[in-house]
Amino acid sequence: MKKILTLSIICLIIIPLLANNMKDQPLGKITFFMGGIKVQNSGDAKWNNATFNSGVQANDKIRTDKQSRCEVTFTNKKVMRIGEKSIIEVTKDKAGIEEAKVEKGSFWLSLFLPKGTSSFRLKSPSSVCSIRGTVYRMDCDENQSTYRCYQGEIAVTPFKEDGETLADSTFTIGAGEELILVMDFEEYKKQQEKAIDDFKKKEMEDFENFMQQDQQQFQEMLKKDEEDFKKVNDINYKKSTFNKEEDAKSDWVQWNKERDKLLQY
Repeated sequence: MKKILTLSIICLIIIPLLANNMKDQPLGKITFFMGGIKVQNSGDAKWNNATFNSGVQANDKIRTDKQSRCEVTFTNKKVMRIGEKSIIEVTKDKAGIEEAKVEKGSFWLSLFLPKGTSSFRLKSPSSVCSIRGTVYRMDCDENQSTYRCYQGEIAVTPFKEDGETLADSTFTIGAGEELILVMDFEEYKKQQEKAIDDFKKKEMEDFENFMQQDQQQFQEMLKKDEEDFKKVNDINYKKSTFNKEEDAKSDWVQWNKERDKLLQY
């Protein structure tokens, strides 16, 4: 009887300790960063400076400043890199699958998972991306999400107009393909015009030469871009291949591919 009582007391002490220990286990670690990186712990309004190899707990947020980058490594060598001026919240769903809820910014995912292991979900304001083994990037804001797949494939499911309910349609994006999802197409066109204006201010002389030579071509490109978009469940989308040579010129792409080479699969 005493042995049973002693065992019961030990269980009452150890089990809660184990549960708390599991609860405190970080979902990942900040394995690389450059520039200004801030972390907001769950339930805390304060943003703190990130430190190398610091743990990222469920419901923590990460924010990157201008010209800043950050790398988070999860279990099973799942790696997410965060570009400049981005905000993301790391969490888990009810089934225990790791999620990253994106507010805005640029993100690169390198996920090489053996069959039968848990997946990873990336949520933007307009969609959810579910994957197992792949390399892809995503850029988004409140209105637009753009996916580019480099290896494997991804499955992207848009949200309906309420921003909470998933649509019945899922897009499968393979290597070399791009998917653009737009919630408000008129706002998207304004964003495109602003991008051109920003380029004009930055490179005035080059822009003027470009506009003189290619004004008609530019207008035709915008018209074709609009015609290429289709609609599903109140969301405009365009699926196509992307120019790999132009894409490879991006400093963001080059840096991520160099970091991927350091991963030991």
